[in-house]
Amino acid sequence: MSPRTGSTDAARRRTLRALAEELGYEFDDIDLLDRALTHASTGNEGAKSYERLEFLGDAFLNFAVAEVLFRAEPEVAEGRLTETRAKIVSRAPLADVADRLGLARHLHHGKGLRKAECTSERIRADLVEAVLGAILVDGGVRPARAFVRRHCLPADAMLANPADVEKDSKTALLHYCQRHRLGQPRYDLVETTGLQHEQEFRVVARLDDGRRGQGVGRTKRAAEKAAASALLDDIVDGAEAG
Repeated sequence: MSPRTGSTDAARRRTLRALAEELGYEFDDIDLLDRALTHASTGNEGAKSYERLEFLGDAFLNFAVAEVLFRAEPEVAEGRLTETRAKIVSRAPLADVADRLGLARHLHHGKGLRKAECTSERIRADLVEAVLGAILVDGGVRPARAFVRRHCLPADAMLANPADVEKDSKTALLHYCQRHRLGQPRYDLVETTGLQHEQEFRVVARLDDGRRGQGVGRTKRAAEKAAASALLDDIVDGAEAG
């Protein structure tokens, strides 16, 4: 997103409200979400950056993931818990979360930040932590914990092998379907929009029983991973509800 001046305008607010729906949380103070998506390069414009919210979100993310892992397997040794948590909260998986949510598209930055930097793995991961911090400030622990569980944790948070945490959502979905005899997922590209250098892909992941999940990404692979994650979340939520 190109730099802007002044406080959060009406168009920006509408965009942020739509993003909040994707996040699964309704902000009382939408300016907190705006701040979570504002880079420090805007300093000469008088805008507050996401850095303090990122600091808070990083700390809470580590706590929330640690809590889930601790409760999931009471007999697992501390060393493995630490290793698994480190993999979940590292830059690469957090950057994937940012891609699924499209956070980089909403980044407000100064003229000095190059385009390539705006979509770097570091900044994308920072945005996830900053958004989490904003949710925590706005709504407290419960919605912040829900955001972590919904968007940041693998379907099986405590896996037999810590290295499995590095598997992407397509692999996780395939393995889940194999274990539960659900058949092999299929991926259909349903829409491609935008100019060639700024294309956005929309993919639907489907199962033979009719269940489906939709994902959007800047590459076809990213969209497939997002669709797989959405479908896997739906399957797991349905199993828990049943």
